[in-house]
Amino acid sequence: MSLGDVLLTAGIFLGGAAPWLEAVVVIPAGIVAGLHPVVAVLAGATGNLLTVGIAAWSGERIRRWWRARRRARRGADTDTDPTGDPPRDRRAARAKRIVQRWGMPMLALLGPLGLGTQVSAVVAVGIGITSRAAFAWIGAATVVWSLIAAAAALTGVSVAGIG
Repeated sequence: MSLGDVLLTAGIFLGGAAPWLEAVVVIPAGIVAGLHPVVAVLAGATGNLLTVGIAAWSGERIRRWWRARRRARRGADTDTDPTGDPPRDRRAARAKRIVQRWGMPMLALLGPLGLGTQVSAVVAVGIGITSRAAFAWIGAATVVWSLIAAAAALTGVSVAGIG
């Protein structure tokens, strides 16, 4: 593996880890740039999954801290909604509606296309999904979308005659 390939792999990893620059974007870019498809998928998906795990784990802990703080400020346990407060912004409200109607699998599948995987993880734990379940669902969807992106890039590359 040349230095250029190592740098490209590192770039794909970092691009996959960056919020809103999902693995489904950087994997095809790496393939078109000449990186082996397996390396591109592993680097992009690993970078993305790392930050999804961090977002889910951190989000769950922040949610617990926030709810405990809010109960302490109120002086009594008056929080009767088991899923937390109603979301205040439109993205979170949309995600909560998706989870309530279609479940966590649909939020996970739509995450890379709309909200972003990291935001999907934070929203999921914010509405009461455990960090472990959020990571499992979003991680599985990320792997599926990564493979689809790689297949699409390879098909496009072979049709266009690039490489």
